[in-house]
Amino acid sequence: MEHEHLHKLVESIFTVHSDENEIDCEGCGCQIDRLAEMVAKGADLRELLPAVEAHLRCCADCREEFEALVAIIRSQDVADPLA
Repeated sequence: MEHEHLHKLVESIFTVHSDENEIDCEGCGCQIDRLAEMVAKGADLRELLPAVEAHLRCCADCREEFEALVAIIRSQDVADPLA
């Protein structure tokens, strides 16, 4: 019985859910530039696109790219406040 429970747990981890609110890396990547710009200016990502925010919590690669873009945009805004 325990083996069956473990199997179901592992299967649920790797099963792709058909929830339309979920987003994959490709979908996140298509929107990441624009979202990073808006977040750098003070927007709340959870309010803009909760599905992307949820993906970034789970995907270290996308989160790293997003955080780097936000940091670059913020540093450019500090360097050129008229931008």
